Amino acid sequence: MRQLPNLLTLIRLFASPVLAWLLLRGEFREALGLVLLAGVTDWLDGFTARKLRINNTAGVFLDPMADKVMLVTLFVVLAAIHLISGWMLALVLGRDLVIVSGAGLLRAFRGYQRFLPSTLGKVSTFFQIVLVFLVLTRAAYPYRFLFWLETLAVVLCAIFTALSGLDYVRRGIEMTRRPQGAMR
Repeated sequence: MRQLPNLLTLIRLFASPVLAWLLLRGEFREALGLVLLAGVTDWLDGFTARKLRINNTAGVFLDPMADKVMLVTLFVVLAAIHLISGWMLALVLGRDLVIVSGAGLLRAFRGYQRFLPSTLGKVSTFFQIVLVFLVLTRAAYPYRFLFWLETLAVVLCAIFTALSGLDYVRRGIEMTRRPQGAMR
């Protein structure tokens, strides 16, 4: 029972290649269903871990990794099948690359061990998820109304992804200016 949260996270992680396969085959309703199921398992693993008071290293590492792998998989494949534009893919992956590179440099050269997500980062991720969900929903159910929602999601996702990327760069610069060893 104590491994249930990690098992749910692993299911989500291994669902990513299945999701890519479904999308490449044009099975959008099935892909949408799998994404919704992944969302339920994400909530359920967090709920279960809190309820059972489980806080293990594997879960702390695996949960955000599974989320990121699925989100990146969705963006890459949706761009490959031309449901998301290439510039949006470049913006999302570029932001993630800046964050990972900056965190690695801060860890290597300044000794920082913890990197907490910013509010803008969380808002950006929220709009990335909303965008992917709306793209999949419109691909599965091509109603005109969904086009307008998707367009709004593209704009909001682009704005908040760019803003959060700039905010992480600003935070990284501030961290390099602190005395060595301060606020690890």
